Formats: sequence, C-alpha cells, structure tokens
Amino acid sequence: MSDEIIDTLDEVSPLSQPLELVPSTTVEPTEPEVVGMIIEEAQFASEIERQAAAIRLLEAGYTIRVVARKLSMRPSTLWRWAQSEDARDAMEKGRQLRAQKIGQELEHAAECAITTLIDVSADDAVNPRDRVRASEAILDRCGMANVANNDLGTVAVAVDIDFDERLARIVAGSRPQEK
Repeated sequence: MSDEIIDTLDEVSPLSQPLELVPSTTVEPTEPEVVGMIIEEAQFASEIERQAAAIRLLEAGYTIRVVARKLSMRPSTLWRWAQSEDARDAMEKGRQLRAQKIGQELEHAAECAITTLIDVSADDAVNPRDRVRASEAILDRCGMANVANNDLGTVAVAVDIDFDERLARIVAGSRPQEK
C-alpha cells in the first residue's frame, strides 16, 4: 500500500479517534411509584405463604424478576425478602440448577454440532474441500492436532488423553481440580 493510503487509514481508524462519553440519564421514581412500592411491601410483609412460594420458585431456578411477575408483585418487594438466609440459600440453589440445565443444553448442542460435522465429512455430495475442513474440525475438537515436524515436513498426531475431563469442565463451567 502507498504511504498516502496508510496515512488515510490511520486517520479514520477508530483507535485513533478520542472516545466520546455518552451521558447517562437516570430517571428518578415518581411519588406514586414510591408510594406503591411502600404499600406493596407493607401489604405482603405478613404473607408467609406468598414468601414461601417465592422461595420455592427461586429454588426452582427462577429469577427474582420472573418470580415477581408470576406472583404479581414488584421485584423490589422480592429483593427485600431476598435478604433472608432462606431466600439467599434458595437463590444459590436456583443459580446452581440453572447452571446445570444450561450445561446440559450445551452438551446437547455440542453433540448436534459433532453429528453435523460427521455428516458433512461423510457426505460424498459435499465439496471435498468442505469435507476436509469438517474432518479437520472433528480432529481439532476431539483433542487430536496436527503437529508439523520442523525440518522433515512430516506430520504427527498428538492425542489429548484428558479430553473427556476437559470437555466436562468446559461444559460445567468449572475450573480444573488440583491434583
């Protein structure tokens, strides 16, 4: 490229432009909203059954916003209830349950993706270049990688022995356990 083009590209690069701060606007609650929140908190303060239902829903993995909608309440009331030990425990159990469910959905999606790659790599009607790419992706994902020898230009295959354990950690979103 010529120096003129490079200079022009540098001038219009987003990195060379100063950042502009966008003003944020906070909308203060209106008096009727505040009064409504206070009335609702007082109204539901003695409803043990509703609090117990909220805790059960939180433990089942629902978020505070969803529980509030299901119980026809304001989220602010539930946030106040969430300060109790029982509610905090329920929210933690619910968070773990959601993480487990998402992990299972990711495992299913991974299985579908692998099946698709296998189908593409085995389909004679698919362009050979795409079949090779799908095959390379399969090898890459299963822990097998091409390792080129420096001088000879030969290719060796390295196998990741701990692939299943690594995949389980990735899906579960956990950190590796210390040995």
